[in-house]
Amino acid sequence: MLCSFVVCAALMICGILYLDVRLAEFVSEKAGVDFLLSEGVSNLPDLLLILVCAITVVSWTVRLYLARKWPKSRILNFLELIGLSVPFTYVLKDLLKDLFGRTNTRIWLLHPDLLGFHWFQGGGDFASFPSGHMAVFTALMLGIGRCFPRLRPVCAGSLLVLAVALIATQYHFFSDLVAGAYLGVIVDLITWRGLAYFHDSKSPAN
Repeated sequence: MLCSFVVCAALMICGILYLDVRLAEFVSEKAGVDFLLSEGVSNLPDLLLILVCAITVVSWTVRLYLARKWPKSRILNFLELIGLSVPFTYVLKDLLKDLFGRTNTRIWLLHPDLLGFHWFQGGGDFASFPSGHMAVFTALMLGIGRCFPRLRPVCAGSLLVLAVALIATQYHFFSDLVAGAYLGVIVDLITWRGLAYFHDSKSPAN
């Protein structure tokens, strides 16, 4: 975990200092500011909260139903994992956004002077770091990959497509995505270890 933190921190620092603005300028030049700020692109509905609520409710409902038939099924572990990690990730990313208060890429396009972190002033246009979509989907895809190894390439590809889409539509800087992905990884790992410890402590041998 320490090594992964060092790598993640290095990527974020490099992104903030050297890559974020350059990459955003490249996307703006290729796509055009008018297109990026157009109503069709700027007003895409944010369905992340609805998705998180749906995943949480469905996973625990199905888990309670299946527990009667297959009390030790691998699918139960999967449902528990995403039923906890996905909502936890969503709550944590909101807390971190309020803490860092970073301007999103679209505000930077309109007001370059506002670029940066505005500590403890998060929310609205100051809620870019970390990327909530990247964090939640990373936790979800890691959960799927843990329990269904054959789907790992699909999960990795899905996260890559999401990252490219968020940058191409100027919803996030590069470092926002790195921070979001790392948050998802940490929550997934802690949840997985916590569930394993809980189940071990509840086993008859203990």
